[in-house]
Amino acid sequence: MILLTSCGYHTGNEGVTLSIPYFSGDTNGTLTDTVIKVVTSSGDYQYTDHGGALLLEGTIISDSNENIGYQFDRDPISGRRIHRLVPNEGRRELTVQITLTDARSQKVLYGPTNISAYGDYDFVDSDSLRDTSFINPAGTRESVLFFSLGQLDSIDGAQATSLNPIHRNLALKIVEGISNLPYNAE
Repeated sequence: MILLTSCGYHTGNEGVTLSIPYFSGDTNGTLTDTVIKVVTSSGDYQYTDHGGALLLEGTIISDSNENIGYQFDRDPISGRRIHRLVPNEGRRELTVQITLTDARSQKVLYGPTNISAYGDYDFVDSDSLRDTSFINPAGTRESVLFFSLGQLDSIDGAQATSLNPIHRNLALKIVEGISNLPYNAE
């Protein structure tokens, strides 16, 4: 067993330097930063901020949100259910287009290709007092947001929070994809 682990598995890309400029459309740089962290931790490439043998470029081409879950609305005064649906679950999907280029020859080795990842999230309807508060045993109204441990949020907050796992999934897909390319077999 020790002999098998000492050999180690290598993809053949170790030592190849890879530069990653900020992805177009990544306004705060968090997606690019996540891709760089995944590249670095993968061990498949050596990241360098400029002058790498390979250049990975990306563009965010789509960032969409859609409602995927609903609940019945309630009358704000009586609390009775109204025959109307309001959203309470959403899905955010991010699509990037990547291109891997040999920096010296400017030959495109891979791409352009689109890669997508999505994340689902719940949110509360902040217009409904019943959904954002409750009456405690002392008879006073309290906000459920203080007790939700971050699980309940407004739609804007939930959409923003969903980006971190989406960025991580996209980065993993990108690095796995470029690490398994046969470009150096020629």
